[in-house]
Amino acid sequence: MCAIHGIVDVKPELMVKMVKAAHHRGPDGNGIFEDDYITLGHNLLSIVGKVKDGKQPYHYEDCILVFNGEIYNYKDLSHNPKTDTETLAKGLKKEGWEFLKKCDGMFALAFYNKTTKELILARDTNGTKPLYYGYIKDKLYFSSEIKSLLECGFERKVCKKAFGLYYNQGYVPGYLSMFEGIKKLVPGQVLVNGQSHNLLNYDLQAPTNLDPDHVGKQIQLKLNYSVKQTLMGRRNIGLFLSGGLDSTSILYEMKELGVKPRTFTSSFATTDPQSRLNEDSKLAQILCKDWGIENNMVYQTQKDYVDSLEDTFYALEEPRQGKSFPTYYNMNKFMSSNDITVTLAGDGGDELFAGYKHHLWPQWSNQLKRLREHSRELNNSDYKCSLDDQIEYLNEWLPTQQIKHDYLNDFLYIESLNTLAEDYLVRNDKLGMAHSMEGRFPILNKRLRDYVRAIPSELKTHEEFEKYPKGKHKYLQKKAYKGLLPDYILNHHKTGWRFPTDEILIGRREQPAPDKGILKDYIIEILKDKELQDLFEYNDLDIHKKYLNNKEFQDERIKPKKPIGLYAQKELFVILNFAIWKKVYKVQL
Repeated sequence: MCAIHGIVDVKPELMVKMVKAAHHRGPDGNGIFEDDYITLGHNLLSIVGKVKDGKQPYHYEDCILVFNGEIYNYKDLSHNPKTDTETLAKGLKKEGWEFLKKCDGMFALAFYNKTTKELILARDTNGTKPLYYGYIKDKLYFSSEIKSLLECGFERKVCKKAFGLYYNQGYVPGYLSMFEGIKKLVPGQVLVNGQSHNLLNYDLQAPTNLDPDHVGKQIQLKLNYSVKQTLMGRRNIGLFLSGGLDSTSILYEMKELGVKPRTFTSSFATTDPQSRLNEDSKLAQILCKDWGIENNMVYQTQKDYVDSLEDTFYALEEPRQGKSFPTYYNMNKFMSSNDITVTLAGDGGDELFAGYKHHLWPQWSNQLKRLREHSRELNNSDYKCSLDDQIEYLNEWLPTQQIKHDYLNDFLYIESLNTLAEDYLVRNDKLGMAHSMEGRFPILNKRLRDYVRAIPSELKTHEEFEKYPKGKHKYLQKKAYKGLLPDYILNHHKTGWRFPTDEILIGRREQPAPDKGILKDYIIEILKDKELQDLFEYNDLDIHKKYLNNKEFQDERIKPKKPIGLYAQKELFVILNFAIWKKVYKVQL
């Protein structure tokens, strides 16, 4: 994993600052190329091949390549290549940007032809690797990190349209960023001298044999192949083991491939016997004990959470609504301190196999309709992004022309390009690379992903597992691992990783939260900012009565007529996370 940077027709001395700002993404070395037209920079985290073979910018004939990511099938695409960088350079030179359609992997890259002055910028179809760009006085700047672009003179100012999207959706989807003037390539987008092209392909042929047993076996074999691919390299690999179906299926395949896994599980220090927080982590422990695997439990406290909040949002570079980001940051930090350089995770399984509750609700099949019915807007006229504007924006970049009118598959496809790419995957990239670690996601490898996407919707929500809690979800994945994973994994209700903010801030029905605490004190202090209060339309009284009030939460649980507690919690973290980001980046409204 690395970082790439570029400036066109600009003084090259800026590149030194850009490379330095992204040192965490590539501590193994850096390089700079410049001519009278362009300057390219690169930070190197060497994982595959020798360091000297992977040094970039990479020169091939009259072309220069800077590349962030991994091409898993690079040996199949080139004759005896030393690295995937070599394969990319030769393929792009020979076939142009369409060569990327053959590549199975994750990437953000820039490829420059010195003779023709053609510049190709590209991002992989899953959106695993980010790539940001912008213009100052018609001069192009691009980078893997917003931090690097800020070194070039971009304003630390909020993009008002992006803010409206963030307030409604909890993150900034599509091509905008929260910084005015800084954009990003969307998943599968290619820019050739500014002209946009698309690598996405949703027009997939359904498998000829749709017998569930056969399909399940194919999924298992393809995940085995994917895991084998993602194990490439010479650096230590660790697995995020949540106790859920996605990560445990990856663990199974690692065992099948003869790999001694190093697993890491997040848990929370609690003495509350009623807490359901650690259900998944308990399953992870049981599984590892049953399989004779030494699992690393990472127990996190409220103090750990608060202490890492600002570092977390500095790494994320943009605000995102959510409560668990510091836990991911701390997990990556712990794994890095234990000599892990590459991480495997089960991200993408829910979006591929229909793992969420709403995937079974046809009335939510249209994301734009869902947005319309569950939206909210600020009254603040300066920062208001109307619902119609948001829908127009989503229609602008989402590949709606590829939709097949197969409600579940269409929904999963759009969700993978929207929420999965711009919220989950970028989050994992940022929080991993903050500690110089590369994240890999076997479930999203091309061979498995395209096979499952092509399977008709009706087979993905089969009745066979209905007797299990939430059993209709992930039917095909459960079919693939029935008899291979224990029933307590297959039958377990999905809970996911989360930090117990509800319990800490508002308590439970019979047990209100304390009036004071580390997290409460931090929230009260940071939300006193009058500029924030004007922007989000709240006051000091709201902080205590609306966001941190125990009684309202208890009333909600008893008589859920006024959903103040939990909905207010969502709103609280929209405000809080924005406030932290604004503070660490010294952003102006």
